[in-house]
Amino acid sequence: MEPLTDPLHPTPPSLLANRVIIVADDDTALLSLMRTYLARAGAKVHVAQNGSDAWTLMESLQASATPVHAVLCDLRMQGGSGMEFYRRVCEHHPAMAQRLIFSSGDIDSEDVRSFITDCRAQVLAKPYPLSQLRRMLAELPAPAA
Repeated sequence: MEPLTDPLHPTPPSLLANRVIIVADDDTALLSLMRTYLARAGAKVHVAQNGSDAWTLMESLQASATPVHAVLCDLRMQGGSGMEFYRRVCEHHPAMAQRLIFSSGDIDSEDVRSFITDCRAQVLAKPYPLSQLRRMLAELPAPAA
């Protein structure tokens, strides 16, 4: 069982220090929670409402020579799903595919199960413990400069 802690005040505070993380989700409450939580863990957080916006944001950051440590992306969103985002990343930036973490509250549907089986990314079932997300993000190696 996970120790009781305030999820908005992770320990240690520098766990994700200065790591650039994109969070894409169409649930505005979850998006706000993730932004606050990861920022308090030391990350530089950018948010997007869907996969298309996440793609544009990632391209913009990379064009400005800002290495993206990770993308946390919901699988099902209007305006561009996480599965579409993944296919685009694999086609144009295959090295980035190992830096993607997907989340879904619908991991039992056939298309999501198929995606999970076929993709090289990690997938979290919603709701997930924040400590699990924090661990997954911290275990990713630093992106190449």
